[in-house]
Amino acid sequence: MNCEQVKELLSTYLDGTLAVGETAEAAHQLSLNIAAHLANCVQCSAMLADFQRFDALLAQMPRVSPNPALRDRIFSSPEYLELTGTDDINIAGTDKDQTVPYKNVRRDTPGRPQLVALPGGRRSSASKPNVASPIEISQRLGARPTVQKRQSMWGLRVMQTVIAAAILLTFGVGSLIAWNLWGQANTPATSNKMYTPPAGPSSRGPLSAGMHFVFLRDGMLWSAPADDSTPAEQLTPKDITVAANWVVSSPLPGRSAGNMLAYIDLQRALVHTIRSDGLRDTVVQQPLLKTGVAPSSVWDTAMGNAILTSLTWSKDGSMLAFIADPAGKGSTSLYILSTATGTVQMVSVPMKGSVSHPVWSPDGIRVAFELNNNGKTSILDYNTQNHGLVIITNSVNSQAHPDDTLLTLDWSPDTNTPAITWSVGVIGQVHSIWLRHVGAGSTMAPQSIINGDFVQAVYSRNGHNGVGSWLLVTKVLGRAGDVWRIDVTHGAYPVALTSGKQVNFVQWSSDGTRVDYLDSISSGVGTLHVVNVTMVVDTLIAKGVADEPDPAWSEDGQQLVYSTGIQTVVVNVQGNKKLQPLTLRGLASTFVWSATSPHQLVVALSDGQQGVYLVDTQHNSTLQLDQQAISSAILWTEVP
Repeated sequence: MNCEQVKELLSTYLDGTLAVGETAEAAHQLSLNIAAHLANCVQCSAMLADFQRFDALLAQMPRVSPNPALRDRIFSSPEYLELTGTDDINIAGTDKDQTVPYKNVRRDTPGRPQLVALPGGRRSSASKPNVASPIEISQRLGARPTVQKRQSMWGLRVMQTVIAAAILLTFGVGSLIAWNLWGQANTPATSNKMYTPPAGPSSRGPLSAGMHFVFLRDGMLWSAPADDSTPAEQLTPKDITVAANWVVSSPLPGRSAGNMLAYIDLQRALVHTIRSDGLRDTVVQQPLLKTGVAPSSVWDTAMGNAILTSLTWSKDGSMLAFIADPAGKGSTSLYILSTATGTVQMVSVPMKGSVSHPVWSPDGIRVAFELNNNGKTSILDYNTQNHGLVIITNSVNSQAHPDDTLLTLDWSPDTNTPAITWSVGVIGQVHSIWLRHVGAGSTMAPQSIINGDFVQAVYSRNGHNGVGSWLLVTKVLGRAGDVWRIDVTHGAYPVALTSGKQVNFVQWSSDGTRVDYLDSISSGVGTLHVVNVTMVVDTLIAKGVADEPDPAWSEDGQQLVYSTGIQTVVVNVQGNKKLQPLTLRGLASTFVWSATSPHQLVVALSDGQQGVYLVDTQHNSTLQLDQQAISSAILWTEVP
């Protein structure tokens, strides 16, 4: 198809009404042709994006209705009276006000027949009016012969019959068209684009504006406002089972949380996107598995796990990367969805293998990913702007460690000179940390940052005040030892953060200025420490701290919350580090700090005072948001 043909069909293509007047097969093929053209035509794709943006703006505009005075002025105007042939009723002695419609007359609605002009108009001549007063009409009828009267009545009945038949035909055709459109709106589309599934939550308007926290319960996503103004509402349809690794887009400039979600339907092996206000649950028509393959037979495999954990948003939320095996070859490929056009692009690679672990660069332009082929693991970098593909390393394996795999893959935070960093080894035994710069002037070979034998390697782009840094837990006599830090900068050297410890759990604070760790965990309980990475000061916080759920940092990195198994405690690490036990009692299952307030915390309890609570840490007050327990992650969204 050419641009002219596609532009004429863009509106019906966006509305999903291509099937009107066409067979299902023809409409499907037409949709495929348009999608293929959009994938290669920047101009038409931009026009479709404009249509989508305009639709969204129109949907947000308030409804308006004309002022009654305007309506009266229109129906009393000489132009209207001339059009309807009632402008000369006064000649017969009647009041002209009767031409103004009665106030309770029903309004025009879409689908009703329009006014038409009958041949010859409503006058028999230009000089003599055809409309007279009731008195004149009665006098004329009384003076006419009987034959003429019967002929007149017969002609009137014929005209009434014709008009009635025309009205019935118009309503019949309109009803048929409305029925077809309704049927299409409630039938899943078959295009390779995106469609809105029919079986969604109960028809309702958008969720209220503001901050919401979203969680997974019984295979469905739920959203609750942070101010507890309304109960939690179901986001996803009941006939869909949502996979655990659903994701929220990054916050846009000036926002505190993202406004788009993406998830995988476990039953149909399809990716969905949905707005934070609960509207436009859209299915991406790129199957994750081959048609006929039972999804339940794949999800517990290594490939299935790679697919389920592959969803990742670009920085601005305009693209979603995921992997799939639609051909059923046992190897996955990388796909990128453009939310502006709704098109999906497959990234072709120059070698055989199965793709996994896509990771976006901080600027949202590049995607690094892993490629596995017969035990050989490579790393590649794809540029979404120029569609260039760079092989970062042909193999992470070495002769000394032939069974090594890629453990962690990420980017440095520097957008000016982007770099990819990764760890190599096996679970519980990390052998090396690597770095390679990409882009103009970058080195052609990966650089080894450090080699050794480590129990853990934890990376954060915010680590060490936003430099980007790894935390390494050494191994001593087969057991966990101390924590070291090494940055992803040229010439960086390792720095010891602890001494004589047995670190079983370690993580960065949100702002990257501190590290917390659990020492000597036994039966799920250990001693909590916090280390200032700049001053390398190790502070004991508390003993008897549970390792589940993980301690959680506030967004500003000033407060830390943890569980003892029966009580939840908050500590301000910036101040006097005084422990603040919360009034809540019970086993905590999830912690998440507010994205807007450093003193608000959401706590989910699985027993005791079971439910979800919003905690004000300044006043140690709680507000119950939900009465049921949840064990999944809680993520913040913002409804604009």
